[in-house]
Amino acid sequence: MNNNGSNRFLVIFCCVILAVLLGVLLAFSHIRQNRMTKELETKANQAIMQDGNNTYETSVASDSASSDSSTSEAVSAASDASSDVSATVTSVSAASSDDKQNKTVTYTAISFRGDSYMEDDADKANGYPAKVQALLQAAGSGMTVEDDTWDMAGTLSQMSLAGIDSQTVQNYINKHKQNGLTNNYETIVRADLSQYMKTRDDQSYLPVLTMGYHGGWGNDLNELIEQEKAVLATYQNGSKDYLILGSYPASVTDHAAYDQAMTQAFGDHYISLNSKVSAALMTNDGRQQIAQAVFDKLNELHYIS
Repeated sequence: MNNNGSNRFLVIFCCVILAVLLGVLLAFSHIRQNRMTKELETKANQAIMQDGNNTYETSVASDSASSDSSTSEAVSAASDASSDVSATVTSVSAASSDDKQNKTVTYTAISFRGDSYMEDDADKANGYPAKVQALLQAAGSGMTVEDDTWDMAGTLSQMSLAGIDSQTVQNYINKHKQNGLTNNYETIVRADLSQYMKTRDDQSYLPVLTMGYHGGWGNDLNELIEQEKAVLATYQNGSKDYLILGSYPASVTDHAAYDQAMTQAFGDHYISLNSKVSAALMTNDGRQQIAQAVFDKLNELHYIS
């Protein structure tokens, strides 16, 4: 009985101990679980906050990139607009420059120099300058014409008549002699030059030149162009405003090469009489066709006042 009682007490004691231990374990487990839960919640909150910061930073970076892109696009657009304006100004300037090139001043008179395609001392009323004058009057223009053309005169004589210094002319003569040229037009200035010389009063006029029909330029187109430019330089605005009449000189067989060289040198200021005149140059009809070609070019370049 005593043994049974002792055993029962021992069993009860063990149960109590086990119960206490179980309670302690449960309490510890609960505390640990709460701690783990709090830690997880803290980590979760930190993760959320970190994600939020990343999202914000990403958003700011994206907005900044977008802003930079917009700014860059705006700057680029402004730059393009500036370029467009600049291009427009340049275009307008170029157009203005072209207009000025066509007509830098208003001319009241035209100065004709070069070959007359008439016999010496022929009635100048039948010359192409006089016929240009008639066309101008018919068009209501008050421009006048001065006729200083001269027939049977090579470019050396024409240069001398325009007042080019004698040494410049002599240099061409020496060159021609060295090249074995013997034609009088290439080596001699007309002996009666003084008979036709007069005081220049046409430097402010619009120059119209036709030189070279009788030679004087050593069969070298570059030399002919150089001589024509020398005569143009005796006019106040001869480097910008002028007309060059290019009949095919008798010594030239390649008319296309002649016209090409003249066009390259003088551009729109050059008139190819070879393409404008169908009648013989030394006829009244030929001179009328020359006059019409000159009148048309004066209109084209806005020289007629």
